[in-house]
Amino acid sequence: MAGISGPTRLTGFSGQLDTDSLVKKLMDTERVPLNTLQKKKQLTLWQREDYRSMNTSLLTLRKAMNELRFENKFETVKSTSSNTAVLDVVSSGVNPGVSSVKITQLANSASVISEKVNKLPTEKLNINGSFTIEGADPAKSVEITITADSTIDSVLKDINGASAKTGVKANFDRASGVLYLNSITTGAGSKVKVTDANGTFANIFGANTTLTSEGKDAAYSVNGTNITATSNSVNINGVQVTLRSLGEASIGAVVDRSAAVDKIKDFVKQYNELVDKFSEATTTKKNRGYQPLTTEEKEAMTESQITLWEKKARQGDLYNDNLLKDTLSSMRSALNMPLEGITNPPDPKSQLRMLSQIGVNVMNDFRENGKLEIDEKKLEEAINTRFDEVKLLFTKSSDTPNDTPENMKKRKSELGFADRLYETISAQLTKFTKKIGSGSIEALDESVLGKQLKDYNTRETDLERKLVDIENRYYKKFTAMEKALQKLNSQGSWISSQLGG
Repeated sequence: MAGISGPTRLTGFSGQLDTDSLVKKLMDTERVPLNTLQKKKQLTLWQREDYRSMNTSLLTLRKAMNELRFENKFETVKSTSSNTAVLDVVSSGVNPGVSSVKITQLANSASVISEKVNKLPTEKLNINGSFTIEGADPAKSVEITITADSTIDSVLKDINGASAKTGVKANFDRASGVLYLNSITTGAGSKVKVTDANGTFANIFGANTTLTSEGKDAAYSVNGTNITATSNSVNINGVQVTLRSLGEASIGAVVDRSAAVDKIKDFVKQYNELVDKFSEATTTKKNRGYQPLTTEEKEAMTESQITLWEKKARQGDLYNDNLLKDTLSSMRSALNMPLEGITNPPDPKSQLRMLSQIGVNVMNDFRENGKLEIDEKKLEEAINTRFDEVKLLFTKSSDTPNDTPENMKKRKSELGFADRLYETISAQLTKFTKKIGSGSIEALDESVLGKQLKDYNTRETDLERKLVDIENRYYKKFTAMEKALQKLNSQGSWISSQLGG
C-alpha cells in the first residue's frame, strides 16, 4: 500500500486467492481517515501560502505609506549641473539653492611609469636582486625579490599581493611594454616610491624611470571660496558630485514637488491592488467538487491535469476570512476619519482635513469595494497652491498617549493619513504573524496554523502506524486461509485417488 511499508510477504500458496489485490481493496477503505486528514493538511498548507501572499501585499502598501510619513521624503530636492563635462551630479541633496563652482585642478594618484620593456610577460628575467615598493607610509614598504626564474608576470603578482599593505598596485601594458605603479588612493597624501639600491628595477624596467611620484589634491572654489579635496568625488552644499575636468559649472538645486504627486499615486495604486486581492479572496467560494489529490490519484493523472485540478481545489481557501475582512475594514476606517488637532491656522476648519479635498476619493460604485481614485487636476492644484497643508495632511504627528480606548481614538484622528495607515497596517501584520508565523510554509511554529500542522503531523503518524498493524493482520488472516485451502485441496486429491477417480 502506497505510503505504508511492511514486511516482505510470500502469498498465493493455494493458487486460488489473489491476496495482495484483496488486501489492497480492504486497505483502501481503511485508509479513508488518513486520506481525509492529509487533504486537510494540504488545505492548511495552501491556506498558509495564500495568507503569506496577502501579507506581502500589506508590506508593499506599508512601504508606499512610509514614503509619505516624513517631510524629507515627501518633499525632495532635485539637483542639476550646468556643464556635466566639468562637474556631474551623482545624487541630489536636501538644500535648495545655486552653487557656482570653478575647478582648477583634479585630484590624481601617484604614478610611476617605466620605460619600454623588451621582454615577454612570461619570459624569464635571468637576473637576481631586489627592490623595495613604498606607498604613503614608509613603515609599510615591501621588498620584492627577483630570481633568475622570475618573470614580469611573477613580479606583478608579488607587487599586487602586497598592495593591501603598501597601497600600491601594478599594471603591465602588453601592447606598449610599459609598467604602471599607481597608488590606490588619490590626493597629495598618496605616494609611490621605488628604492632600487642594487639597480635591479632599472635592469628590468629602464634606468631612466623616475622612481618617486606623489599625487595631487583636487582644487576648486564654491561661490568664491577655495577648497581642496583628496578625491574628485566631493559633496557641495549637500549635493554629491564628481569633478570631471578643469572649468566652471553651476549646481542648481530646486524643490521637486512632483515627487509628492508620484508617491501619492503609488499609494493609491498599491491600496487598490490590495483591495482587489483581499476582496477576491474573501468572496471566492470553495468548490466542494475539488479536493486535494491523494498520491494514488496523482499517479493516474498528467502534470497538467494535476496543476489544473489543484488550482480549482485551492480556490476559496480564504472565503469570508475574518482577518482579511478586518484588515480592509480597519484601513477604510483610517482613510475616512478627518484629520483633527490642527492648531496653527487661525481657522482650523479651513485646513485640509480629508483626502477628498486633494482629489483622492473613494469610488462611488459599490462593486469596486471602496477603492480609491485620483482627480489629478485637483491633486496637482493642491500640491502647487497648498503644499504645506498637503504635507501636514500626510505627515502630522500626535502627542496623545496610546493608553486608553478614548486616547487611542483621539490619537488616531490626530495622525496624518500616512502615519495613520502605516500604524493600522503594522497592527494587522502582527495579527498575520500570529496566524501564520514568520517561517516557511511547512514551519511547525507557535502560530495558529503552525500548531494546526503540528497536530496533523502527529495524527498522521499515528494513523500510518495503525494502518501498518491492520495490514499485517489482514495478511495473517489471508495467509492462514490460503494454508487451509491448500490443505483442503490436498485432502480432496487423496480422497479422489482412493475412489479411483
